[in-house]
Amino acid sequence: MRKNIVRSLLALTVSAAAFSAAAQPAIPREYVEMPGFSMGVNFGMTDLWGDIGTQGIIDHYGNSEYWDKPCFMGGMFGRYLGHPMLAARFGINYGTLYANDNWNTSKAEKATSTEEDAFQRYLRNQDVRANIWEATFMVEFNPLRGNSESKAAQKRMQPYILAGVGGFHFKPQSSLYNPVTGRRKWVDVHDLHLEGEGQTPTGEAMAGYASKTSLWQVCVPLGLGVRWDIGDQYALGVEYLYRLTFTDRLDNVSAQYATHDYFDRYLPPEKAAVAKALSDKSWEIAPGVQRQPWANRGNKEVNDGYSSISISFIYKILNNKSPWWF
Repeated sequence: MRKNIVRSLLALTVSAAAFSAAAQPAIPREYVEMPGFSMGVNFGMTDLWGDIGTQGIIDHYGNSEYWDKPCFMGGMFGRYLGHPMLAARFGINYGTLYANDNWNTSKAEKATSTEEDAFQRYLRNQDVRANIWEATFMVEFNPLRGNSESKAAQKRMQPYILAGVGGFHFKPQSSLYNPVTGRRKWVDVHDLHLEGEGQTPTGEAMAGYASKTSLWQVCVPLGLGVRWDIGDQYALGVEYLYRLTFTDRLDNVSAQYATHDYFDRYLPPEKAAVAKALSDKSWEIAPGVQRQPWANRGNKEVNDGYSSISISFIYKILNNKSPWWF
């Protein structure tokens, strides 16, 4: 009787051990990220997609003037993984945005008509740079790790999708040309109301002009990325992130040319002179050319956006907890 009981217990123990081993996915720990927190840093190039610059993406990257002055953004982020497929991420970044109408030079020289878009942008001769701070909260979706036991989940290289919400602060500047010295200097343009945007000293909106725009804005980041797991504690990734915004004034070009009377009436004399010089810079390209008030300076029907392509490095904080999916 006793021998039968011992044999039965041994048989149950062996069966339980075999069942437990079969229930575990045959995946090394480093191939499927463990739950918990991680920290990362990122750095890469930025692009401003607004009224200033080229009309198309190919022209944007396919001209030598663009590559003469690349801009960058970098930052850090914290990340929490609750499931191999889903992670929450909070990040802070700082960078610079830049665009210039002279990116259209080569196409403008080949234009057969002065009405062509590239020629008109070139003649407008506007430029902008803006320092930008942003904070984002995003959800990271790893589509191939929905099933931790699948062969796709065992791959070290994993694609992912990013989406979320964020806020940013920017400060646009435009270059002011001094014909005496032949040099340029960057000038803050938000308070110059170059298109008449803003309010009068009495607090009422100026008739016919746009309302005042805040330098604090909301954005919706959307992106794609690829990450390589390095062991169970590190990862290296490349990602592209585009930010949808709700403003058309990232480059401070949006609507129509303001009248000189507006600048004289609502700005101090020194600021009014600078505003007149920056509002219309066509004369630098074609002396004697002057835009008429209320002529289109930009396209107010389409909001601006900005993007980044960056490299990220992640450090995973290991813990001793066994994930439920194991």
